[in-house]
Amino acid sequence: MKRPVLLFIGILTVLVFINSCKHSIPDPLGIDDDTTSIDTGRNDTVILNKRPCDPDTVYFAKDILPIFTTYCLGSGCHEGNRPPEGLNLTTFLKAMASGKIKPFNSKGSDVYEVLTETDPKKIMPPSGALSSDKIALIKKWIDQGAQDLWCDDIGKPCDTVNVSYSKTISVILNDNCGPSCHGTNGGVTLSNYNGVKAVVNNGKLWNSINHTTSNQFKMPNSTTKIDPCYIKQIGIWIDAGAPQN
Repeated sequence: MKRPVLLFIGILTVLVFINSCKHSIPDPLGIDDDTTSIDTGRNDTVILNKRPCDPDTVYFAKDILPIFTTYCLGSGCHEGNRPPEGLNLTTFLKAMASGKIKPFNSKGSDVYEVLTETDPKKIMPPSGALSSDKIALIKKWIDQGAQDLWCDDIGKPCDTVNVSYSKTISVILNDNCGPSCHGTNGGVTLSNYNGVKAVVNNGKLWNSINHTTSNQFKMPNSTTKIDPCYIKQIGIWIDAGAPQN
């Protein structure tokens, strides 16, 4: 009689353990003190770890991108398909792809070097030197690893009404997945509607951005997901039939 009783207890323990498990997005900051959830727009829920902003941490979206946008973008500046020195500063991925920002090494980073130039012909931005506090912030960000970290204060309103391929989906994919990565890389084309529709139909797009696939196919990389708002918008668009609107 002891063996059936022990077997029953073992099965019951396994069931309790399975039911207690929760699937959550990996937290690159290592903060797991609280959680919240969002509806992705595809009849499922993503659990997000809350990430309070650390006053000693420099965040790309909150602290650095506004500087680049204000002082480094514009006609003939660091944006578009052929930016000067191959340096596009419109997004984190494009900025890092240039190779001119060396994580943990501000002195070896061209982006920081031109900010501290004494030659007026070489200093950037051309309009004049940045304030010392902005230069110090960029230096600190690079020396902290030049990471694309996120925290609660970066949150912004997520437009879930005016979602279209031309004004929403193509912009998200262009900024986060190409064209340098997925013009035609790996047989996946995200630079035009037909290419995007193909990976929508076979499920690869949704699985890749949600990291429900092997590390090789997690996008934009195995440790970083795109903004939860973007995931929600892509889900809404897919559920609407992925129209070419």
